[in-house]
Amino acid sequence: MSVCLWIRKLQSSLYPSPFAYSHYEIFMTDDGYYNRLFGSTSLDNTLTSKFTTPIGTWFNYCSTWSLASRTFRVYVNGGLVGSQTTASGRRLQTGQKLVLGNYYARSGHRFGGEMFNFNMFSKELTATEVATISSGGLCAEIPEQLEEYRVIKWEEILKLSRSGTVYDTDTRCAPFLELQSRLKVVENGATVTQGKLKVAVTEKSSLEVSLNRTQTELLNVQGLFNSTQEELVAVRGELGTTEGELNETKLELEETKLELKNVT
Repeated sequence: MSVCLWIRKLQSSLYPSPFAYSHYEIFMTDDGYYNRLFGSTSLDNTLTSKFTTPIGTWFNYCSTWSLASRTFRVYVNGGLVGSQTTASGRRLQTGQKLVLGNYYARSGHRFGGEMFNFNMFSKELTATEVATISSGGLCAEIPEQLEEYRVIKWEEILKLSRSGTVYDTDTRCAPFLELQSRLKVVENGATVTQGKLKVAVTEKSSLEVSLNRTQTELLNVQGLFNSTQEELVAVRGELGTTEGELNETKLELEETKLELKNVT
């Protein structure tokens, strides 16, 4: 389980809570005084020196945990600021209420500020994944490889009914998101072009192999042709020799014929 969001405090108040799940099951305050999981108080008032972002400035908060690791970790702006070990076998309660902007409905821990891109994940994010979310900045989208783990999504939260004093504000992310969308189109086009280039290179390599094979076959044919020519020359020489021998035989027969005539 992991929770990440962007927080911008606009006023100081007593234990302001940007979000809480089932009261103390998961609970944090934007001043760092409370960072609780399963109601444990071991981190109470130990991390306030890490939550020093000035009022009016956005900062990124993430907390992570899993049954396997049994370690609750708290991150501010991508850096680990605190951790605690949880009891063996303790699981997160399901079916409870998640409250944004307070500890619970009509509680005195009202959050006075802005929040953006609250998401809950079904996996324990790694330190690298948390750092990536933070370094991307306020307007960055959730990394594509983490999309399948988002079980509570900010864009779906915005569609829910609300109570209390809640306003929608402009984070000025629209131009950035539009540019990011265009960049994705360009990147996809570049990927397609790279794919075509790879196919062309592969086809070129195949053609070169075929050409080399054809050249080798031509050299073999030329070798055979040269050998055949040499054999023909040899045969022609043998034919010349045979023709000379036939002429000599013919002369000898004529001489024999004359001798027989004289004898007669």
